[in-house]
Amino acid sequence: MNSAPFSLVIIEDNPLISKIVTEYFKRSAQFELLFSAQSTEAFIDCWNDQHIDIILCDIGLPGKSGLEATRYAKSISPHTEVVMFSVSDDEETVFKALCAGASGYLLKDTPLSKVEDHLVEVVKGGAAMSPAVARMVVGYFNPLLDKPEGKDIDALTKHELEVAMLLQHGATYRAVAEQLFISVDTVKLHIRNIYSKLQVTLRSELVKGF
Repeated sequence: MNSAPFSLVIIEDNPLISKIVTEYFKRSAQFELLFSAQSTEAFIDCWNDQHIDIILCDIGLPGKSGLEATRYAKSISPHTEVVMFSVSDDEETVFKALCAGASGYLLKDTPLSKVEDHLVEVVKGGAAMSPAVARMVVGYFNPLLDKPEGKDIDALTKHELEVAMLLQHGATYRAVAEQLFISVDTVKLHIRNIYSKLQVTLRSELVKGF
């Protein structure tokens, strides 16, 4: 088990938020903050082949958006996880973030201790799904389930859909695990797989011009 801190980069253009988050993670025993950037362009300039485990990235950046930063990071370093950091939790923004390759999504009013816990969870291979996001997942995939032989979609498995349907009603991971007779870690794995399938399906739709 690797006990070394995880390498972290923060991309945030709001000076006050950037200062608060940066100072917090400078003191974190679980993360090594490599650098902070105020834009996608600055992030690209600062990234000198360092290994980055995870990026906490604002969406509404000046110039190239946080979604573009995410796509760039994932194209250069697929293993690097990205968690979006935003004031908005609207459906379009969430889906665009997931499509770009994000592994998580946090609102800026989330306590920093919870942000840290979430980042650790993601970098260790887990994933979180709020009831609101779960409702979007169910709403997005349900109309696709009747397509013959799952053509043109990477459909959810029975368990993945069950996990999302339970989470949309506010069930905890432990409650979902108990109801489906699986472990909490398996619940998190299903969530990660759901995100991956969203990314594949949405990219396919974008290519087709949808």
